[in-house]
Amino acid sequence: MQVVVFSFIVYSSAMSSLKLEQVVILSRHNVRTPTSKNLGRMTPQFWPHWKEKPGFLTKKGFLLEGYMGKYFYTWLNKEGLLPAKCPSEEDFYIYANTMQRTMYSAQAFVRECFPHCNITINHADTDKPDPIFTPMIHNSTDIFKEMAFKEMKYIFNHLYLNNSYNVMEDILEFNESDFCKIDKNCYLAADITEFNITAGKKPEVAGPLKISNEAIDAFLMAYYNGFPFKDVAWGKLNDTNWHSILDITAGYHNITFCTKHIARDIAQPMIKYLTNIFFNSNTRVILLMGHDANINVLLSAMSFKPYELDYNFISTPVGGKIVFQKWLDEKANEYLLKIEYVYQSNEQLREAAVLSYDNPPQFKLLELEHCGTDYRGFCRWNDFINFLSIYDL
Repeated sequence: MQVVVFSFIVYSSAMSSLKLEQVVILSRHNVRTPTSKNLGRMTPQFWPHWKEKPGFLTKKGFLLEGYMGKYFYTWLNKEGLLPAKCPSEEDFYIYANTMQRTMYSAQAFVRECFPHCNITINHADTDKPDPIFTPMIHNSTDIFKEMAFKEMKYIFNHLYLNNSYNVMEDILEFNESDFCKIDKNCYLAADITEFNITAGKKPEVAGPLKISNEAIDAFLMAYYNGFPFKDVAWGKLNDTNWHSILDITAGYHNITFCTKHIARDIAQPMIKYLTNIFFNSNTRVILLMGHDANINVLLSAMSFKPYELDYNFISTPVGGKIVFQKWLDEKANEYLLKIEYVYQSNEQLREAAVLSYDNPPQFKLLELEHCGTDYRGFCRWNDFINFLSIYDL
């Protein structure tokens, strides 16, 4: 505790000449139910029962996102960005993907920020894929497809997942699954992984990598939602093999969304949207509520440096937020940028811990390859703007 207090004092002293001018938050929705339609074919065991429909935000997820909303309000009100009264759209603007889990996450965040206000959650046409959030391929040329496929194949060939697959087979009792008994695919490591890149669709990975990732996603959501341990992977996970199987999830997302050409293509609409905000918007706080795919492609396309999140299993946790902060150094008369990943730890998610200054969410400084940071974690705003100006969209 002494180390934490000391760090806060040093941080506060270093920030004394700085004024927060604008915050843009790109968020992943909070805890949802599993989305896979193949769970029943992966194992002879019974999966835990969920009250909500597949892919929907859970009651626990709504609660957790509300805690994040309350924490952000407390911070941003203290910094003078959010008013105590109901905000205008010049104070606070929200844009969410139209899926239930993103709309409800936005509602949970807003309700705790301004519980007695009627806040508009802006969104695209519900009858069409959202042009900003939908992680689909835009480039239909053969040369793009060839380059993207080559990059996916390169990452795949450098994955070493045999041990992880063996653990998954034991957890799932895969030799008794429909995939084994009916399809005759009994060994995950021996099965074929296939890729598909089609304009208008998200990149596709088929085979054992996808099957295993979908099962792990179901394990994670059950864990975060607070299910008894016997209902999380049937009680077969511990600290050691959690990390073993999570190599599969990291590999799946790296192949699907983090290769150079795919990330830049998918992220184009989001980066254009953000660039317009950074160049033209005077709105003080902007919340964009999307998905882990949006965060993955943005981090790769904008050349963020590699990072590891403490106290969380994955690199894009539910409810996690990329927080762009524009600060004015009044002493130097210069604008600065700071980017942090703000997220709840495994324990905070599972235990539904109320967030406060005494129990804050986790913070991880993020750095851009093209905008050098000082000892405080700030890069010059003009360097960031210059990077966006010449970014090849």
